[in-house]
Amino acid sequence: MRLQSLALQILALVLSYMRLVFAADSIYQQVELLDKVPDAITQHNAGEFEQKVIELSTPGHASYGRHMKRDEVKKFLSPPPAISDRIIAWLRSENVPANSIDSDGHWISFTAPISQAEQMLKTNIAIRTLGYSVPKVLHPFIQLIQPTTRFGNLVSQRSSTLERKPATSEQLAAGCNTTITPNCLWNLYGLDDTTTRPEWRNRLGISGFLEQYARHADFEEFLRRYAQSHTNTNFSVVSINGGRDDQHSMSDSVEANLDVQYSIPLADEVLATFYSTGGRGPVVPELNHPDSTESTNEPYLEQLHYFLNLPDEELPAVLSNSYGEDEQTLLPSYVNATCSLFAQLAARGVSILFSSGDEGPGRTSSIPKEQFPSLGGGFSEVFPRPQYQDQAVKGYLKHLGSRWNGLYNATGRGYPDVSAQAASFIVRDHGEWVSVRGTSASAPVVAGIVSRLNSARLAQGKPRMGFLNPWLYSHGRMGFTDIVLGSSSGCKWTTGNADLRVPNASWDAVEGWDPATGLGTPLFRTLVRLLSDDV
Repeated sequence: MRLQSLALQILALVLSYMRLVFAADSIYQQVELLDKVPDAITQHNAGEFEQKVIELSTPGHASYGRHMKRDEVKKFLSPPPAISDRIIAWLRSENVPANSIDSDGHWISFTAPISQAEQMLKTNIAIRTLGYSVPKVLHPFIQLIQPTTRFGNLVSQRSSTLERKPATSEQLAAGCNTTITPNCLWNLYGLDDTTTRPEWRNRLGISGFLEQYARHADFEEFLRRYAQSHTNTNFSVVSINGGRDDQHSMSDSVEANLDVQYSIPLADEVLATFYSTGGRGPVVPELNHPDSTESTNEPYLEQLHYFLNLPDEELPAVLSNSYGEDEQTLLPSYVNATCSLFAQLAARGVSILFSSGDEGPGRTSSIPKEQFPSLGGGFSEVFPRPQYQDQAVKGYLKHLGSRWNGLYNATGRGYPDVSAQAASFIVRDHGEWVSVRGTSASAPVVAGIVSRLNSARLAQGKPRMGFLNPWLYSHGRMGFTDIVLGSSSGCKWTTGNADLRVPNASWDAVEGWDPATGLGTPLFRTLVRLLSDDV
């Protein structure tokens, strides 16, 4: 099949492959620019910027809490103007009209028809993976050519980290030992009844992907039954990259509904926004997902570019993401570019929370704190262990000893950082009550708690929390219930090769940090007290 246009991803220097995901009227590409350095994957001033973010987020440092402004971040990371001038000169030499090129000094956006893109990239574009190239002289300056995907008729995808089933009348009437509602979480995590007032510095953002739409009617009905003190609360919807606000969609929306129905009541009186982001992210085929034309990866770059262009006063203080993908389904260039943009948000004082994936410590007959029933975890094969996490993770590795040697990356970044309930959540979806489980449920819970912690900080005249991890692994580690019983379980599915299954694969929940439950579950009052001691 021949396409008239496409979306593609290109990595300069390492000329690997690309994936075509959709045909539209033109190709829309973005080129990230770098200073001239030996490693074309390394961003301009990347090392210095990473250190800057850590300093802004580390209690006791002179820069703690002094978050950067939008223009400060851009100035810090922008390469010399000569670099963007050289890229633009190449585009103009390929007859790309000047009025279709837009540059902010760090990213260049341009549009071109498919035939012109083929000529520029020296490739024949089709539905499968192909080779491509850009002029060798530009290799040191181009990190990534990333499309803004524009999809037509997509099939809605259900979140892969959420299980849904109808709620029984017994569940609806049951107490907190068998079901979870906002009241249960208020009591479980010690959320006090102190009310806060909305202000622009403490906006709560909820990410929506994969054509999942938060429904106002379901939200209002949920509040009437399970959060009566918040019935005057609501949320706004912002469209990113063509994302819709379809209040009448018959497609699955349980993920989006869960996210708003739990994060907003727990946050208490914040300005909440659901960010509906359209499109798909790139995907690398692998054994469990061999078809490169079908992606359920989220378009993070499109969302991140939107946020980073917002004025400082419009940024969310907390951003909840209940979505994620496997590391092996992404190109290193895309991973590095995405991580860099998340760091830029962190530098501007945004706390970003992601669910960690499912398959956690073993189930029990109730929903206790000491023996946790859900959460995934492990060690990254891509990102090295950060210094702030070093002591905590080394303690677990000492406990682990030689067990599972060779089956995980002992120097990789450990996850999760913290835990929260993730089973038997009652949710209103499409006018029905359903029960859901999965780490998708824990992300909005923790996001709501962090938002409330921000309210406490701001009331004390202090800055919002921003990047959480350096604080969590130092001052904040005592503000969690340490989960010491149970263990995670191995994957319940395989690629079809039984030899790939590791018998009894699990991570133990032990004293201190572990890859089953992280540092544990939050104790709100203790966390507020610990934050009060920080500058």
